[in-house]
Amino acid sequence: MPNARTRCRATNVWSGARRVRCPDWVLRTWRWLAAVSCAGIECVKSHTPRMARLEPVFFGVRGKERVKRLYDRSQLKLGSRVYVRFSDQGDASDFSPSQIAESIPHWVRWIATSEWYAELVPRFELRPEFAERIYKELEGYLGRTDIDAAVAKFVGMVRMERFYLTDELGGNPLSVVFTIIDRLNVCKSLGEHSPYPEMIRSKLDDPLVTYLYLTCFDRLGQPADWLDFGAWMESSKHKSERDGIVQRLQSQGLEDGTRSLHREYNSVYGVRSSFFRFLRSLPPKTHRELLDSIDRDVSTYLPNLSGRQATDEEKEKYLFRRRNDYTHKADFRPPPGEWFGGGIASPVQEFTAKNWTSTQTRGWPDILEKTVRIGLAQYLSAAI
Repeated sequence: MPNARTRCRATNVWSGARRVRCPDWVLRTWRWLAAVSCAGIECVKSHTPRMARLEPVFFGVRGKERVKRLYDRSQLKLGSRVYVRFSDQGDASDFSPSQIAESIPHWVRWIATSEWYAELVPRFELRPEFAERIYKELEGYLGRTDIDAAVAKFVGMVRMERFYLTDELGGNPLSVVFTIIDRLNVCKSLGEHSPYPEMIRSKLDDPLVTYLYLTCFDRLGQPADWLDFGAWMESSKHKSERDGIVQRLQSQGLEDGTRSLHREYNSVYGVRSSFFRFLRSLPPKTHRELLDSIDRDVSTYLPNLSGRQATDEEKEKYLFRRRNDYTHKADFRPPPGEWFGGGIASPVQEFTAKNWTSTQTRGWPDILEKTVRIGLAQYLSAAI
């Protein structure tokens, strides 16, 4: 192929300072070589990826090692997958954005761009302190071995590649455990800072504490794959479930069909359904103890005065209404002894067109707390 100092013009060749005649067959040969060479260059460009810019990065593996390697920084962000290969001694030796032989996928959990340090983890990990909190809250209700097995299963369900893209933990059973443990702790703190004497705190029906415990009921009763209505409507995972409902509602108009669709959703995922699902799943003894802690008298008006105790179903509905009344009506409980009889607790009277009720709870919030702990133990046991 011609070099930089040789070129053809018409039938002449310049070679250095000397001018010579170029035969036609030579010209044709050079032109053919030039065409083949250019085609080859274009072929290489189309199949060879652009060379990545490699810069120093410190990788932390297992929370200890700081391994310095050249890496494409543009490939690193929270949740990025990095394949790590370990030496025979167990030290991290090679890092790659794509899979390489004998490598193990890790994910970026933390990045410090000031020094370009990236912490890598092979899976989602819980802090040991959290497991200790579960042990403490469920002591006497569930053993450590069972707790560890359930938590390990929940941890294994976390998809690290989705962790920083979606509400991955929000749809994981761990979020239920987080919520219950936190609310147990909040209720305990509220009890410790109550304005009432310690000797009567366990007998007070405090609206806020009661509300927090009762919200644990519907949280523990939610399906494992719970979604709000909007997310459920867009979920590809639940498409067949939606399609089955829509087929049954085809004869209805748009307004009635939409209302029925929402009602069908609530029958499975709604707060009310979750609340009563939790109550019905309690051990019989616990369920009985909870309902027996509610004294609810239902009386008619004169002249046909009569009275009776509320049924179990009515007491369950009362529990659910208490849960909602604090949210929507700023539920009020009379302070102890100020309204009726000077006792520790005051009954609450309600009036309707047909009858009136008088309700008093006994052993609250202790019974509610016990019910929540038993429910959490059941929730973990069901996962084993």
